[in-house]
Amino acid sequence: MEFSAYPTRDEARAYIRALLLPRKQESHKGDHGRAALACGSSLYAGAALLAAEGTLRMGAGLTYLYSSAETVAAARVRLPELICRVMPPITEDFDAYLPYVSTADACLVGCGIGQEGNTAAFCRAMVEFLSTRGGPAVLDADALNLLARQGAKDILKNAKREVILTPHEMEFSRLSGLSLENIHADRVGSACAFASEVGVTVLLKGADSVIARRDGGFTVCPSGSPALAKGGTGDVLAGMLVGLLAGGLAPEAAVFAAAYLHGEGGEALSHRYSERGILPSELAGASAEILCEILTK
Repeated sequence: MEFSAYPTRDEARAYIRALLLPRKQESHKGDHGRAALACGSSLYAGAALLAAEGTLRMGAGLTYLYSSAETVAAARVRLPELICRVMPPITEDFDAYLPYVSTADACLVGCGIGQEGNTAAFCRAMVEFLSTRGGPAVLDADALNLLARQGAKDILKNAKREVILTPHEMEFSRLSGLSLENIHADRVGSACAFASEVGVTVLLKGADSVIARRDGGFTVCPSGSPALAKGGTGDVLAGMLVGLLAGGLAPEAAVFAAAYLHGEGGEALSHRYSERGILPSELAGASAEILCEILTK
């Protein structure tokens, strides 16, 4: 980051404007990245759709969704831009479908995958597999909880690629072993210590979201709203992040841009519908409108 650990809104907007330069007129979809999402399940199809819309709105050239039959059926109606593949019920034979995400420029694992049956073993296998090849991996929601149950630090320390975690405070408590009281007392210190120990980037969500880097540095996001305290908004954020990563942004840049745009998108919706009345399904579009405003000024 080229600005302070506590950037102003003007600094944040200027940074994003400098990151996302105009595309070449002759560019095509292959120039703007392939994002793969292993998200959703029969119970939580909505999480995958929210994440996928976030990915699409941030400009990924191609977005692949690997999910349950129920999720894929819904996605084909709501988001025809997606390339969908139905994943069979998870078994111990993971090799059949892990390669589908290995060639993506960035991938997202976790939104709505659930925690039943062999899902935990699948999640661990996915992380270990992705740690050896491919672009950056974003782990969110159920992926974080499953890893916490299996010893997240040991698994993540072996990663040979960029891994980005996007926990809220309860998820971070499970991952780190810290109490909520200790996290509340020092959000920056807690996130930075974990990120540097394990060798990952951490986006600790909440009021004043903290972006902690592997080198011990951090940035606090200057945007956000209580309107975002609603189920599904985190799925949108994770999808936005993987879309920016697929487009070629470095992890720390992509995390900051996604967090800032997501936060200001929530603010804009709260002015329209109140802090109580926004829908997470409106958030990807609102964040894209903020991005358009930043890039055209």
